[in-house]
Amino acid sequence: MTPARLIDATPVTDDWWLIRIEWTAESPAPGQWLWLDLNGQRCCLPVRDADTGEGWLAGILPGAQLPAGIRPGTPVAVSSLQGRPIQTNANDRLLILGEDLGVGPAIALAERHPDQTRLVLLGGEHGLPGRLVPSRFFIPALADVAIAGLASLEQAGVPARVALNDDRPGVHEGGVLNLLGRYLSDTPEETRQTLRLIAFGPWHSLHPFRNGVAATVNSVEWVELPAKPA
Repeated sequence: MTPARLIDATPVTDDWWLIRIEWTAESPAPGQWLWLDLNGQRCCLPVRDADTGEGWLAGILPGAQLPAGIRPGTPVAVSSLQGRPIQTNANDRLLILGEDLGVGPAIALAERHPDQTRLVLLGGEHGLPGRLVPSRFFIPALADVAIAGLASLEQAGVPARVALNDDRPGVHEGGVLNLLGRYLSDTPEETRQTLRLIAFGPWHSLHPFRNGVAATVNSVEWVELPAKPA
């Protein structure tokens, strides 16, 4: 673990926090993460953004997974990068899913590849770090269960749909993996077989769905994030 400090610790929507730390090592990308020791608590920080020239790395985390009393300047200790960066191809048709810890990197990947992203599915137990808006994109397979998108992705030209455990306008009430199942079951096979699914989430939530989903799309990549230190 390497000593560093918090550059930014800012609350955003639904009590998610933007966490930005000093970073001068290799350039990271969505799909990678690091351990962060903060006020005596260790947490997994998935990479959302970074600028090695300016010397920072950022991720977003639910407030429920952070200790109290954090602020810019707070000392931290950070691990080396874990995991592998997601590599995309020019002909990919991306279906991106983010659950809980995986929401930040899912949004980041879609923002980097808006022209290749066909749909982003987001959700989990902690709300979302962004503003929900009526979507301008029509998704036939989900038209009767979810019509809200994420403002930042709408501005980037990327359709998204949301699943949460509470009742909100335009949002599917339930799990995001159930929303994925609904989308795949109601999408024609010829369309499904062109999709590359990239799913980010806690390892315990994604594992049971591996085999069933893999059989319905062209390819699948699971980015499983540790929910707690090993």
